[in-house]
Amino acid sequence: MSEWTFKYFNKEEFDCPDCGFNNIDYDFVAKLELMREKLGMPFKITSGCRCEKHNKDAGGKPDSAHLKGLAADIAVTGSRTRFTLIRLAYGFFLRIGVGRTFIHLDDDKDLPQYVMWVY
Repeated sequence: MSEWTFKYFNKEEFDCPDCGFNNIDYDFVAKLELMREKLGMPFKITSGCRCEKHNKDAGGKPDSAHLKGLAADIAVTGSRTRFTLIRLAYGFFLRIGVGRTFIHLDDDKDLPQYVMWVY
């Protein structure tokens, strides 16, 4: 896919906040798009692509899926939203990180699969 055709997301939502770096994987965004459609309500991307400097500054791991355009953090505002997003994410992603204010989803096949962690 060479043209951005997603209904619920703008490509800029995935830009690195430090430098604008954006190598977001379109297949990854397609999964987010389907998830968003099923959810029936918007969600906010708080972290998408990261350059190496921003990843390090954010405390990301050196092999973070954010560096490859294969990850996004989604804002959550409470336990019901967190539960709903995680429940839905099971159908799309095999790597889920759970933070107090966000859910990390990634699609990096080079990293362990069928995992969930907390921050």
